Amino acid sequence: MSSRNYPALHEKDFKKVVSEYTMHFEGTGDEDDDDDDNNNNKDQTTCPSRQQRDNNSSGREKDAVHVSDSYYEFATAAYEMNWSTRFHYAPFSPTDTLHSAQCFYEHRVALLLGLKPGMKVLDVGCGIGGPAREMARFTGCEVVGMSINQAQIDRAIRLTAEEGLTDKCTFVRGDFLNMPFAPDCFDAAFAIEATCHSPSLCAVYTETCRVLKPGATFLVSEWVLTPEFDPSNTKHVDMRRRIERGNGVVNLHTSLEAREAMLSSGFDPEHEENFANYHDYLRRRRGTAPNNQTVIEDEGGVQRRQRRRQQQITSPVLVPFSSSPSPATSSSSTWSSPPNYRPAPPSSSISTTVWASPKHREWWWMLQGRTGLATTWTDWWTTWKMSPWARRACYFLVWSLEKMGYRRARGVCEAMDTMALCVDSVAEAGREGIFSPAWWFLGRKEKKTPRDLNNIQSIAQ
Repeated sequence: MSSRNYPALHEKDFKKVVSEYTMHFEGTGDEDDDDDDNNNNKDQTTCPSRQQRDNNSSGREKDAVHVSDSYYEFATAAYEMNWSTRFHYAPFSPTDTLHSAQCFYEHRVALLLGLKPGMKVLDVGCGIGGPAREMARFTGCEVVGMSINQAQIDRAIRLTAEEGLTDKCTFVRGDFLNMPFAPDCFDAAFAIEATCHSPSLCAVYTETCRVLKPGATFLVSEWVLTPEFDPSNTKHVDMRRRIERGNGVVNLHTSLEAREAMLSSGFDPEHEENFANYHDYLRRRRGTAPNNQTVIEDEGGVQRRQRRRQQQITSPVLVPFSSSPSPATSSSSTWSSPPNYRPAPPSSSISTTVWASPKHREWWWMLQGRTGLATTWTDWWTTWKMSPWARRACYFLVWSLEKMGYRRARGVCEAMDTMALCVDSVAEAGREGIFSPAWWFLGRKEKKTPRDLNNIQSIAQ
């Protein structure tokens, strides 16, 4: 599990490093029993009452920080070696590679935020800086990445130097519940699959709001339990616990809880979507008709056919693949409200041929080891490493080395068990439809009007 890219791991007892994490979930049976008893209450709890519960449990936030830090102490190397430098999932178009799918994800985040040169942007939970570097390259903005784990910060700094982006990206260690930044200092912020490690979404969103300038935007891609999650279904509850155990998540929240947290944290909501199902959404909204015609179903259920061989698309989002329709021409029948895209800068106007959407691939296909769906040898290799046969063979090899007394193999099997749970749990819950790793919320920090400022001054007097 150790890598030459993480020299600090060589200096530590790796078995102890892994045990420091697993003890949070296996230390006592009482903790597990309490979780079982309170699962239903967790899902029905609103954001304010959750914050009160966190305050009453004085050690909860401190434990959450240690759980996350101890998890990434060994998981970071595994993520980079077996996945990519971008620690997030993404839906795949028919021709996407892992790299292009993740780039599209990050470019769309940047465009929804309206990032541009000269802006100072915060990456909340930056990992080893993959998305931060891509944002800086794509938009020319300055990105400040923050992570609780020092090994991630060290690796992010090194990779950024290798890519020649030290003038655009800086990284600091910090707790996103207590950020080391002054109020009103960032022009925008994003959090990509990171704030799920917080015991309270209200707390981390509120802290992010504090460091943003009035009127600045914040986009969070949240790990959530979808509305299909049934807290009375023991299978669903077990899936939830497996995700938490395998991914260092203290408490996996529902999409409703995440939405309430955004509303309670000083943000005006502007957009919400389940990006994990982005291509599935496009496929549902468009079908194929004879003679290269596109079928679009109206909200009233009426189908109209339009010949669209060529179309000029102006959109704040990139077209995921050449045959994709423009998201701006579609409206959602499943979201609480249709997508509300802000006008894009003129440079994002692109001319493309629009065809009916072919079959896409779900965000979890690689986690199943389905090598037949890979479009490049690089993706085939990444996918093969996720397959059951490859994992069993590697596990047997490491187990044998550990039994023979090889020092560096100590603790690796335990870490591999956690990583296997990390992969299998999210793929299983994703197939079941109860989990999304990319439920997006875009909010804007409320601006204080002159009247609000006068009221604040009056109260102060």
